[in-house]
Amino acid sequence: MTPRLKHWFFDHHLIVAFALLVVVFVLWACVAALRTWSFLYPAVGAILGLCYFVLKQHSEEIRLFKELFTAFNARYDAMNERLYALRDAPAQPPLTPDEITFLYDYFNLCAEEYLFYRKGFIYPEVWFAWCKGMLIFWECPRIRTLWEAELSTGSYYGFTLTCING
Repeated sequence: MTPRLKHWFFDHHLIVAFALLVVVFVLWACVAALRTWSFLYPAVGAILGLCYFVLKQHSEEIRLFKELFTAFNARYDAMNERLYALRDAPAQPPLTPDEITFLYDYFNLCAEEYLFYRKGFIYPEVWFAWCKGMLIFWECPRIRTLWEAELSTGSYYGFTLTCING
C-alpha cells in the first residue's frame, strides 16, 4: 500500500466502514440466500472489528511517527549550523575529509527519512517539507557534487534526487 493510500485510508476509515455496511445490508436485503442472521451478524461484526483494528493501528503509527519525527529533527538540529556553514562557504577549497564524513551523516539522515516515508510512517506533507530543506543544500555545488557521487552508488535505500524533487 502506498503511503498516500494508507494515510487516505486512515483518514477516511469511517466512510469506508459505512460503505461496507451499506454493501452488507444491500446484500442481506437483496440476496435471499444471505437473508439470515448468521450472515448479517458476522459481517457487521467483521466491519466493526476492522474499524477497531484501523483505529488501533493508526494510533500506534501516530506514536511511531512522533518518535521518528522527534528523532530526525533532533539529528538535523544538531547538524543545522554546520550544514549552513558548508552551504555558504566559498566554492574553493575542496571539502575536507571531516566535512565529507559529516555530509555522509547528513545524506544517511535524508535516506533514513526517505525509507520511513516510503514505508508510510512519515506523513507526505512532512516529507515534502523536508525535501524543500534538502534542496537548499542540494543547490550548493560543493555539496551536490559529493551527494550525486554518493547517490550513484545505490546505497541509500532507493533515495535519489527524484525522491527530493517529487
